[in-house]
Amino acid sequence: MDSTPFSDVLHKTVVPLLIKFMPIIVTVLVAWITISQLYFKEDKAADKEHESPTQKPNKKTTATTVNKAPKKKQHPEKWIRDPKQNFAHDWLVTSLKGHSGIILDMDFSANGKFLATCADDRAIFVWSTKDWKEKDHKFIRYNVDYDHASLIRWSPDSKAFVYNRHSDNNLDVCKLIRKPDGWIASISKAISFPKVHNLETNGLGIAVNGKFIMTSSSGTELVLWDLKGTEISRLDTYLMNNYTAKVSPCGTFIAASGFAPDVKLWEVVFTKSGEFKQVSRAFELTGHTSGVFDFDFSADCGQVVTVSKDGHWRLFNIKIEYAKGEEPHLLKSGKYNCEPNSKNCVAISPDGQVIAIGSGSCLTVINALEGSVDLTIPHVYTGPIKKVLFDAAGEYILTCGEKHVRVLHNVTGYKTRLHIAKSKLNVPGNSQATKERLQKTIEESENFLAHFSE
Repeated sequence: MDSTPFSDVLHKTVVPLLIKFMPIIVTVLVAWITISQLYFKEDKAADKEHESPTQKPNKKTTATTVNKAPKKKQHPEKWIRDPKQNFAHDWLVTSLKGHSGIILDMDFSANGKFLATCADDRAIFVWSTKDWKEKDHKFIRYNVDYDHASLIRWSPDSKAFVYNRHSDNNLDVCKLIRKPDGWIASISKAISFPKVHNLETNGLGIAVNGKFIMTSSSGTELVLWDLKGTEISRLDTYLMNNYTAKVSPCGTFIAASGFAPDVKLWEVVFTKSGEFKQVSRAFELTGHTSGVFDFDFSADCGQVVTVSKDGHWRLFNIKIEYAKGEEPHLLKSGKYNCEPNSKNCVAISPDGQVIAIGSGSCLTVINALEGSVDLTIPHVYTGPIKKVLFDAAGEYILTCGEKHVRVLHNVTGYKTRLHIAKSKLNVPGNSQATKERLQKTIEESENFLAHFSE
């Protein structure tokens, strides 16, 4: 075949097209090369940026990391230095920790085996009192539905406790189910009392004989209930405002303090068959010049201690014939470091020989025999002490506030015990058994105090 005609066709068609579109073809080719090189450089830069720090560390990133590292360590260090976490004192036995909110109240069971605490974290803890000197502390938790407990008290048989629901402002009763070993298997709500107080409930007590429960409001109301939640009596305290109200350990008296400078006591009377009869006025504790923050009874109901806004405490002997008009006898009084902007609290040891006052975050321990301050412990918490309490044996002083319960040795109690034992030992006419008992008390007290350089 002759190729000349085909060459002529190419020459007449393709060549003119190439010549015509050559500028466009060249432009597209140059643009493609330029764009390809640009993307290649960006990919290479991106690869460098994502290199592993171990291969080629980024100086800027490394510097930032070094600067931020100390900030991460600052928070735990501040938390550790917080005095409420690191409270230390020679008298301190332990701190009971577990609540996540402020502990508002606490109470010992009558058998001494349990301590109940309530806080604004909607939890009630029941602690075992056997392991306070151990590192871990045994407890069981009960949650308050949609509310929190502000006051708590044990029943006389230690099988139940009563608490006040803060928002609802009424009482709930919870029962305990025990395990064979004596520990608690579960806690369940038994009954709820009807609401009677329109103002805040600030006083709660249960008679040791189990015949009645007492509540008071921040107004002037004081109400008595039976154990089934039926109101049996109501009275007006005429204190302008109640600060607190309590039932005496013997179950004979109910008492209230408030804005007025007197503490008022009433006798709760029952018939021989055990039926409620009446509440009759007994006597008053007078002498303060301002409202009484708090008061407490000794275990035998023979003494009452009071603390007032006037900055004084007063100790009374109430073993009197009040039905014949006899007035309480003032035993001792003194000043304390009063915090007027906080609700100060007080407790007296079961034997009536030691007084503990919580004022703000400060704990003051008073020798009631001498009427003098034995020790002041500042900054027990960063916030105020909510309550002070002695155990039934008088060996420990307990305080609650913030998230912890502080358990402290009652060193002052050992001092008063030693003083009394020495004074009795020299009394003529003591039997040999009495002398041996007193000598043992002296030896035990001296050995204990030696650990505290007392």
